[in-house]
Amino acid sequence: MNQVTPLAPEKSSLAESVHRRIRDDIYDFRMMPGQRYSESELANRFGVSRTPLRLALHMLAREGYLIKGDGHAAWQVRPLDLDYFHDLYDLRVNLELIAIRRICRADPFPDFAAQRAFWLVPEEQRNLDGQAVAAADEALHAAFVANAGNAEMARVHRDITERIRVIRRLDFIEPARIVAAFEEHAKLLRALIARKQERAEMLLKAHIDASRAEIRHLTLHRLAEAARQHTQPALRRERQS
Repeated sequence: MNQVTPLAPEKSSLAESVHRRIRDDIYDFRMMPGQRYSESELANRFGVSRTPLRLALHMLAREGYLIKGDGHAAWQVRPLDLDYFHDLYDLRVNLELIAIRRICRADPFPDFAAQRAFWLVPEEQRNLDGQAVAAADEALHAAFVANAGNAEMARVHRDITERIRVIRRLDFIEPARIVAAFEEHAKLLRALIARKQERAEMLLKAHIDASRAEIRHLTLHRLAEAARQHTQPALRRERQS
C-alpha cells in the first residue's frame, strides 16, 4: 500500500507562510473575487515551488477562500456572494442565542475572566488596535459557544467563523466601529454575567445586525475601490499605446 510521505518541516512552514500571504491578498482584494489563477502564476507571484504552494492552496480551498478549477492547475478566488455570508450570519446568530440561553442556566457559571479583562476596562485602557480587537471579538463569541457544552455546536461555529473572517475583519478598520465594539460587547458581557437572558439575547442580535450592515457597506466600498485600482493601470497602458 502506498504511503503519503509527510512534508519536511521547512516545506510545511513555507506552505503556512504562503497560505497567510495568499489569504492576506484575498482579504485586501489584491486577489479579486472571481479571479482565476494557474499554479505557475501563483508560484511566480509568491516565489515558491509547487509543493508548498499546492499545500497552501488546498488549505485555502478547505477554508472556503479558493475553488479548484476544471484544469489540473487552475484555481479561482471564491466569488463574493453577500447572500451566502448573510446566511452564515443567520446561522451564527442562532448558535450564539442557544449558547446564551444555556450559559444563563449554567451551574457553575462559566469563567469569562479573559474576556472581561479585555472588554470591561476603563475607556483610557482600551486596546484600540484593529487586529487585536478583531481577535478578541472572535475569542469572545467563540467563548460563548464553547461554554454552551455542545462540542458539535462549537465545531460548526468555528467553521462559520473561518468562512466569514474574510469580510468580518472589515468591521474593525474604522475607529468609530472599534469604539462601538467595546460599548456593545461590554453591555452584552454584563448582561450575560448578570444572567439577564432576554437582555443578553437582544444585545447580541443588535450587535451582530449592526456589524453585518457595516460589513456589507464596507465590503461593497472596498470592492469598488479595488476594481478602480485594477482598471487604472490597464487604462494607462491603453492611452500610452
